[in-house]
Amino acid sequence: MADESKDVKRQRHRIEISGIIALLAFGMSATSFYRSYFYKSQQLVVTVTDVSYVTNEGGLYITVAFTNAGNRDAALLRVEPLLWGRRGQAQPAWIPIGGRVDPDIPVTDPKTPTVVKAGGVELVRLSAKLDPADAEQALVASEGAAFLGLRVADMNSDGNLYQIQRTVAKLIIDKRGRISGAEPAIHRSLSGFVNANASPPGDTEQANEKTPFVWADQHGS
Repeated sequence: MADESKDVKRQRHRIEISGIIALLAFGMSATSFYRSYFYKSQQLVVTVTDVSYVTNEGGLYITVAFTNAGNRDAALLRVEPLLWGRRGQAQPAWIPIGGRVDPDIPVTDPKTPTVVKAGGVELVRLSAKLDPADAEQALVASEGAAFLGLRVADMNSDGNLYQIQRTVAKLIIDKRGRISGAEPAIHRSLSGFVNANASPPGDTEQANEKTPFVWADQHGS
């Protein structure tokens, strides 16, 4: 009788453990189903990783990382480099830099529009032709520099459209009016699902893990 009682207790214990495991599995399955079909998390983080200006050749290169930490895809509609200047206007504004450094090299790689999958990362490399004389003429005298920027246009899974225009680097201009180097003007990642238009000079924070690597050579004679 005692042995039989022990067997019954063991059997009940096993049944209880099996029931708990089944409940946990059901709960995980229900949570996964809810997150996949009902819960919506829309996130897109924009991080400029590097800016390189080969001054004497006029080649501007910018790499941007788009991180989608949400559970819905995001669409990149347009990504382009900018120069802060007038170009015949009374007030300065962001001007797109659209010339190619080479006929075989696209301004945007991969080409846009493109999709950043949920939970994924997409690196976009910009390659544009910027004459150093044009950059030097865009001097902001109070800052002793010309400013490079980035424009991002994107869309979330609800079809909402967003645009960011942001300073990313400054080209230091010496007393001769020539480019002598470059410094970062951004020290943080940006939310992709906002509308923001920020003019120079950019961030005031100190360099940190979100500061892009920025480089430009000195403009020769």
